Amino acid sequence: MSRAKARADRIREQVAITDVLASYGYMVNPSGGEREQQFSCDLHGDGTDSKPSARVYPETGSWYCFACATSRDAIQTVREKEGLDFRAACERLEQRYHLPPLPWEGPEEEEVRSRDDWADDTPIVTASDAQKRVSALLRSVTTEKSLPLLGLLRLWEEHDRLSIHLEGKNTEGLLDQFLDLRGRVVRHLRASVS
Repeated sequence: MSRAKARADRIREQVAITDVLASYGYMVNPSGGEREQQFSCDLHGDGTDSKPSARVYPETGSWYCFACATSRDAIQTVREKEGLDFRAACERLEQRYHLPPLPWEGPEEEEVRSRDDWADDTPIVTASDAQKRVSALLRSVTTEKSLPLLGLLRLWEEHDRLSIHLEGKNTEGLLDQFLDLRGRVVRHLRASVS
């Protein structure tokens, strides 16, 4: 199970959706138990809702707005109310509801570094070698979803830009640029592990 999924599952299990809604001023009773409640949603139209169009389902940890035609959980609610990405919304909820950090279930840093091509000790002598190494690293990071999507997209864009230049005749300086890109990906990965 990915770390992101583990975080989301824990939040859904341990944070009551009614508490989250009440913290944003929605008129729900946090101590209402498992009973469904209707309330006004401010996430559609001009932000006013004269007739309660949303219903909270405490048993599933979600709520549905019939006007928005959208189902939301605690994480999605925080994302929309505060304009945060998934990771930041999880962090906000973990802090707000005093959830301790999840224990790291992946390999230790040394094992992580040796499992991918980015830690390969084979010397990188050409821009083509560097491009292959960065490609393998980015594929791994993409598969594992170990970096935020926007940052990952920027890294891929730079990789693709450099790869296009690699196909041309003037490859001067590309080795250094690929090595710089590889170093930034590794730094992002190390930061996400710690």
